[in-house]
Amino acid sequence: MEKYKALAFDVDDTITKSCQPMQEETSRVLKQIPVEIAFVTGTDVPELRRMISSGLERRHHLLANTGTHYVIVEGDLESEILREYLTPEQKEELISAIKELKAKYNLVPLTSEEDQIIDRGSQITFSILGRNAPPDKKYAYDPDKKKRKVLSEYLETLINPEMYETTTGGTTSLNITLKGKDKCSALRMFMDLNGFLEDEVLFFGNELQPGGNDYSAIRSGVRCIEVQNPEHTVQILKELYKL
Repeated sequence: MEKYKALAFDVDDTITKSCQPMQEETSRVLKQIPVEIAFVTGTDVPELRRMISSGLERRHHLLANTGTHYVIVEGDLESEILREYLTPEQKEELISAIKELKAKYNLVPLTSEEDQIIDRGSQITFSILGRNAPPDKKYAYDPDKKKRKVLSEYLETLINPEMYETTTGGTTSLNITLKGKDKCSALRMFMDLNGFLEDEVLFFGNELQPGGNDYSAIRSGVRCIEVQNPEHTVQILKELYKL
């Protein structure tokens, strides 16, 4: 483990349950990791501050919005390193496409439209049931991603596939960014800005298989470890660092 200078993690179902704060044991272990730690996810910074930072009293990197909003957190201090934005016209185009998708498939959220169609500045997220819908409903909705595959394929007929990237996220979400923005580009950016080589970063994700929302991380060149859930991640970290 001495060669690794940073560990990077997917968030939902790798570090936490979907949309839930990190468990105390996960936090305890992460605090003891002697290298930089980063979280790569489609979730935005305010949510990551709630889910991750609030329970992690150490320096860490948030590669939010699929890496298009990068901040470093140290205690109460937050340093913004990079932030990209969609233009108002791009946002309007994507939100209109999502509304057409909603109408075609009668996709009514369990919460509210504001909780279902989320403008994250550099990313538009469509949380089909609503981001704050009951976790059990979200986990049961699309465990094999077949529903979102159909929705994604239709959505891509409504937007310019050469301009935008659509990826699955969490349990019920589709994330739309500009083309080329994925976990591969996020990790490459993180390495470039911090001077890390490919063999100095280790990535953990729960969906590294083709079609999974962590699959693009493999193209970054870093070593990737597939985990089953947050408990599995903690178990591996304890073994690797003798904690």
